[in-house]
Amino acid sequence: MKCSKAATSSLPCATAAGGTSTQPAANSTTNKKNEFEIVNFKGHVLGGVVTGTGVALGAVYSGAVAPDDLATQAAVVGTALFFSLFPDLDTASVAQRWFFRGVFCVLLYLGWTEHYELATLVGLLCVLPLLDHHRGWTHWKISPFITVGVLGTSYEYWRARQAFLGEFTWDNVPALLEGHVVFFIACIVGWYTHLLLDGCFKVFPTSQDHH
Repeated sequence: MKCSKAATSSLPCATAAGGTSTQPAANSTTNKKNEFEIVNFKGHVLGGVVTGTGVALGAVYSGAVAPDDLATQAAVVGTALFFSLFPDLDTASVAQRWFFRGVFCVLLYLGWTEHYELATLVGLLCVLPLLDHHRGWTHWKISPFITVGVLGTSYEYWRARQAFLGEFTWDNVPALLEGHVVFFIACIVGWYTHLLLDGCFKVFPTSQDHH
């Protein structure tokens, strides 16, 4: 059955079986999916910024960070934001695109300032989520402690060897950790913020395939 020009301008063409075209419905579903994805991304960004700000304020209140050290405070917030988006790097999404744009800028800065070991750590972190399916190990409740603990310990061990000319002693560890504990906390808090907003703790239950 053919459609007249007048009909095609206002109504979908009827199929041979008497049905209608499903293209508008498909487009509507796609638009809703994209809209939800953007809202979800903004929610994780907001969660990371809020919790990161809380960690930074707590660090200032406890004396771990000086009140006028705005650079460190911003770095703490940025670290929490990084890990609040980190678990969704295995999915082609708005979050993934913006995340890697930010990581690219961070790697340029770390290379320019010759923080090569930290740049290596950031690069390694960005690859890890791609080793499993979506909502895989990055959404396990124990993953933040294990991943941050292992990588953080490796990084501090490397720094200890560099700082003390290859000699590692446990007596030097507290001095090295003094300025980095707040960042470890920001990593873990940011990651758990993502899991919380994804409904992994049943506080804000969501659909398992909401991405």
